[in-house]
Amino acid sequence: MNQIPKAYEAKFENGIQHPELYLWDAWSFVENKVMHLYCLAIPRYKSDGSKLDPSERNDFPFHIRHFTSSNDGLSWKDEGCFFNSIQYSKLNYRTIWSGCVKPMPNGKKLVAYTGIENADLDHKYIQNITLATSDDGHSVNTLVNKVLLSPSRDWKYITDKGFYLDVQDNLGSNQGEEGGPIMAWRDPFIYFDVKGKLNLFLAAKIRPRESALARITMNQREGLFELAELHPPIIVPDVEDFTQLEVPKILFDHDNETYYLIISTCNRLYENQPESEIEKEVRLYKSKNMNGPWVSLGENILNKENLFGLTVLKTDFKNNRLLCMAPYTEAAEENLKLTFAPVFYVYLDSLKIEFIK
Repeated sequence: MNQIPKAYEAKFENGIQHPELYLWDAWSFVENKVMHLYCLAIPRYKSDGSKLDPSERNDFPFHIRHFTSSNDGLSWKDEGCFFNSIQYSKLNYRTIWSGCVKPMPNGKKLVAYTGIENADLDHKYIQNITLATSDDGHSVNTLVNKVLLSPSRDWKYITDKGFYLDVQDNLGSNQGEEGGPIMAWRDPFIYFDVKGKLNLFLAAKIRPRESALARITMNQREGLFELAELHPPIIVPDVEDFTQLEVPKILFDHDNETYYLIISTCNRLYENQPESEIEKEVRLYKSKNMNGPWVSLGENILNKENLFGLTVLKTDFKNNRLLCMAPYTEAAEENLKLTFAPVFYVYLDSLKIEFIK
């Protein structure tokens, strides 16, 4: 694979169509009126100069790319690579997957991501929930050496809580779990609740083809983060309509004391299933409690636009809308796939989409 490209000099307007990178999944925060957008990225070309097909991307290492905007997402500056797996530990041996970056009260940034454990060629998908810190949001400078929760190390603790994991000898199998998709213990989302307690929400399973949301609470002592508790699985009401849950986001409307949950889902039944058979959707829920029960506000929010893995750049609950950004899936037009669409509003009362250009 080619070396990770440096920051692209020109600004991107009306979305991000990066000439050197495929981009997908998204998470973000706003600080001092600057939006910080992060996503997974991989070069469009292999080291031999041949073009990389998006379907091949799991065979190569990803990195996390960073973009900033000072005009509510109308244009974006490429800030380069935020984090990569090349120089780090066995927990990032093959690649790294999606996570989250959030400011902490001390001004530093807490980084959560999915570390892929070094196993073997037949078990490439052992996912670990891993933490790091960043002084400025532009690069990772401190890795937390121990993984917060590891399916291989903490198998009994995780399954005793009601989550599904394959037998230990088959963890992370390329062929999936008992005929279903690959394991799910990934995409941590950082959420500081109303009491300032640190939570992580992540994608998990309760059966080989049945998804759940996991919630972890943590303690912080002298700069170190410790697991406080893994809570029981959180199940959404339409869970039978999909098989995989990804990149969850939790929001809170303080005035109305209402939580919102956004997830990206698909109906993949097994690994190596043709992409043409897989439907990818974004779903939205609300609740008066972060543990649920959740009420569905609708599905297929972005299905017609071929968008997936969105992030909420800014909440505007007074106008009942969310300013969002999302990448196009592989089902989009050739020049759009794995690029970012322009920013758009999702209206919570109607789920109407309004693109801003």
